[in-house]
Amino acid sequence: MLRETRAFLAIWHDIDLAMEADWHRWHTYEHMAERVGIPGFLGGRRYMNDAAPKHRCFTMYEGSDLSVFNSPAYLERLNAPTEWTRAMAPAFRDFMRGACRCVASAGAENGYAGSVLTVRLERTGGPENLAAAETLTQAIVGRGSGIVSAHIGICDPTVTKTETNERALRSGTGEQSLDGVVVVESYDPVALDQSAAEIEGMVAASGFGFRPAMRQTYTLAYMLRE
Repeated sequence: MLRETRAFLAIWHDIDLAMEADWHRWHTYEHMAERVGIPGFLGGRRYMNDAAPKHRCFTMYEGSDLSVFNSPAYLERLNAPTEWTRAMAPAFRDFMRGACRCVASAGAENGYAGSVLTVRLERTGGPENLAAAETLTQAIVGRGSGIVSAHIGICDPTVTKTETNERALRSGTGEQSLDGVVVVESYDPVALDQSAAEIEGMVAASGFGFRPAMRQTYTLAYMLRE
């Protein structure tokens, strides 16, 4: 993750198989470039796991601040979807997203790995312990498995609740929000997958105010920096 990243937008969904080839072209050649061109967006990454039973796609946009994800420039773009965006909107299935403050990060700065593990989080009802979150990211990076970095985001649902024209296009996807996420990056996809259950256990035992809800590993498909 970039050193200047203070927040990120995390998105999971499935894709209608009949539209998938066109969807990938749109996301690569138009959509991600459009997003990264918005002030405050530092970069975007799309990951895939075609074997996943649900949420085969994970996309992550890095931002300079949480406010980037409901800024006037971003909302203007969301309210003026292109024709190609309108055509691709029906391809989305089971949409979930969250705008997160990056509260803890360990490992390589300004570096990326080809595989990620996402552990989605639910609040336990206890207080947020950010020191425990920092300790957790350091422990994850220290365990090996080709892990180069780990990041924790705590989501603010008010940032993504604004109704926009683009959101209306996805009204049939059953859009959901989330409380937070742990993102672990590794250069060894096999080792990362084998370590996923153990890392989930580390999250559960960390005591930073969240429990694991769902985990999944992904492989990088495309990345674009500003």
